Amino acid sequence: MLARTLLIASAGTLLIGTTALAGPALASAPAPAGQCQGAPPAATRIAATTATYNAIEAKIAAGQSLRLRDPDPTAQEDIIDYGVNDLWQQGIDGACVTVAYIVTNPDPGLQASMASYDAAMDLPPANITEMALPAPTNPTATCQVECSPGEDRLDAEAIHSMAPYANILFVSPPVPETVGMQGWPQVAQAIEMIANEHLADVITVSLGDGENDFINDPTNPTATQQAAIHSLDPAFLDAAAHNIPVSFAAGDCGPTDPPVLGDTGQCTPAIGLTAGHPVDSPWVTAVGGTIPNPGLATPTGRTAPDALWTAPNNDSDAESAGISTVYPKPWWQRGIPALRGITGRAFPDISMDASDGTSQASPTFAGVLALATQLRGRDLGTVNPALAAIGPRGAAAGIIDVPAGYTDSAYGVTGYATGPGYSIAAGWGTIYAPAFVPALVRQINRQHGALQPSRMAQRELNRLESNISESAYNVASGQTVTVTGHGYIPGRTPNGTTILDGFGVYPPLPGQYGVSSGPYADPTSTVPGQTWDDVTATLTGSQLASPQSLSVSGPDGNGTVTVSVDTTGLAPGSYTVTINGMLLTQTISFHVGGFSFG
Repeated sequence: MLARTLLIASAGTLLIGTTALAGPALASAPAPAGQCQGAPPAATRIAATTATYNAIEAKIAAGQSLRLRDPDPTAQEDIIDYGVNDLWQQGIDGACVTVAYIVTNPDPGLQASMASYDAAMDLPPANITEMALPAPTNPTATCQVECSPGEDRLDAEAIHSMAPYANILFVSPPVPETVGMQGWPQVAQAIEMIANEHLADVITVSLGDGENDFINDPTNPTATQQAAIHSLDPAFLDAAAHNIPVSFAAGDCGPTDPPVLGDTGQCTPAIGLTAGHPVDSPWVTAVGGTIPNPGLATPTGRTAPDALWTAPNNDSDAESAGISTVYPKPWWQRGIPALRGITGRAFPDISMDASDGTSQASPTFAGVLALATQLRGRDLGTVNPALAAIGPRGAAAGIIDVPAGYTDSAYGVTGYATGPGYSIAAGWGTIYAPAFVPALVRQINRQHGALQPSRMAQRELNRLESNISESAYNVASGQTVTVTGHGYIPGRTPNGTTILDGFGVYPPLPGQYGVSSGPYADPTSTVPGQTWDDVTATLTGSQLASPQSLSVSGPDGNGTVTVSVDTTGLAPGSYTVTINGMLLTQTISFHVGGFSFG
């Protein structure tokens, strides 16, 4: 089912929770391109995209550069490199598909910037909706890390370049930081909102972190690395269960990452081989980076194979790759020769243009997934198993190898090498859309039964629902029963209190990376605490006239909530505690006043 039409409250901003959603669901079977609801007729769209392509060909004939700015996004290069015009000429241009992207720092000039970009790129006007999450923030808090307002433009440009008639939904969580658990709960909550309300058909996120950044997070001092990382799983499982694919930028630090909460730039100081998160999750598609070689001389539209995005002197940014120490190798990576002996989830899965970093690569791939969604006529679901199935077919399935001879070594850390077929450095390589899009759709249509990703994700969610326990089943009146539930999106300190915003490691890291140095470490910066997953609890029982509300503590940094039930005054009998979150509903029973059988 494709995303619903959005009714915009005002000024192009959708306020979730205050604005109604409307519009009929589209048919599950593919509709002829000319009958797509809510988009211009196919003939009109084809005429516009033909004009785009003709303008590119004219530049090539005149010997002009296809770049608007160097090294900024290369939309016209990508249009040639990935051959999307062949699909556009069939009316497969993203019409009636919505792609959501999540970036933590909005640019107030996004709409005007996109209008200028589209004019320069000869693209039809972009249809962009901006969504604001209704969470309180301190407007005086200073962004310290993920602070570039250009990220939202980059994502929008990349999506629009591949799928010029797709609807674009920009989602901006209010806390700018994503280091450790400081901002990721909001990103996870945004993914859950999009999935539960089916606001989009594809989600892309150009944010990333390292697995090591989930250790010793001062905002969640009781959280363990494994538990903190897994506490974000419900969001990705929720999207997968709703058949919404989620792609993440693989990262720009090559095979490494900075130390815990001590990133003084983006990737320094390097700490050796380490995996990223959330790209380590098997439920997201990790998109690595290549550099296009566009042209008209080959069947794939390339003058030469695309190169891996590398660090020229091993001392600067490069596309990221790695092997998770948290997530085991998923079933769809078993049997891949390059991963023989590897026990963790390897990434990336696929690679796309990273001329401006993998923040460009992930939304570019999301734009291609929008084309596949339109061709299929319904959502794709998690695409990783399908990628693994068609990857070995190579060019016949639109999978184009990144040649051997490249590595993602960066910042003095030796990384992973490219090679034929799947390589940890480049995933399955890159794509040629006219062959890749139909091959992907055919493979997804073959998925049936228990191995459908949506069913597998739902089974995982069902297991989370049963992850609840109580301190005692049989109690005497007057005793307290403590109920513990797991699997909720982590929370923060209660509303109205303050927490550290940005970096601040206790104890401080040594040398120049201590909390008192540099613009990236300000332990005095604070924001109001927020509980991202609003969790409530009720007590029911045959002896109660109506349900009673219970106080909830958490979710903490491990995604755990606790509920205490004072049984004083409760009549003998059985009682049930129900915990409700945005995604999970957990129940457990206990008995007051002796043993109960049956």
